Amino acid sequence: MKEFHLLLFNGNSIFPECILIFGLFILLITDLISDQKDTAWFYFISLTSLVLSITILLFRWREEPMISFLGNFQTNNFNEIFKFLILLCSTLCIPLSVEYIQCTEMAITEFLLFILTATLGGMFLCGANDLVTIFVALECLSLCSYLLSGYTKKDVRSNEATMKYLLMGGASSSILVYGLSWLYGLSGGEIELQEIVNGLINTQMYNSPGIWIALISITVGIGFKLSLVPFHQWTPD
Repeated sequence: MKEFHLLLFNGNSIFPECILIFGLFILLITDLISDQKDTAWFYFISLTSLVLSITILLFRWREEPMISFLGNFQTNNFNEIFKFLILLCSTLCIPLSVEYIQCTEMAITEFLLFILTATLGGMFLCGANDLVTIFVALECLSLCSYLLSGYTKKDVRSNEATMKYLLMGGASSSILVYGLSWLYGLSGGEIELQEIVNGLINTQMYNSPGIWIALISITVGIGFKLSLVPFHQWTPD
């Protein structure tokens, strides 16, 4: 019974994300059993899952902050603001892309899958409370963004951009992981954010040169991924 209550508690903390995961499965099943020319259902499923996730976020706005999955995920009003913005942008992106998709004559399912998966990665990134979850969610968001840039496979420029983004993303991910590994080691083997801070204080490593190496590596890795100044100079055109 205790395990069941724990499952409900953990599930409630990621209920909007679960709606998107469920929508992804329905989208895949619909793609298998339906005609590719009937695109209205694909748009309907994607938009419905996004709108439902937004509705759930709005309904639980006043709820108390919670930390679930053994401290690996946290939910509060602050990170739900960013989840709402991500969902809203994705909801607006789909209808605005209808005409473009029709012009490219590409499969609609792939585009919607990339949009929903990138949205899912962004939402998990908002609530991530440990290094592993942060990295996996960020990679989920990044890879889907790279694949979206190469959605028009018949366009040589699109394929070139995807390859450049994948190479740059792989390099930036390795730099980011290098910085995270420094944080993990200096904190005494902790991966949760608050425990990392406590570990750095306990081991008195917060003023060590290793901290600067970690911060610089993390900044460079995220800077390349987000194309922040001055790393935007290496962003593929």
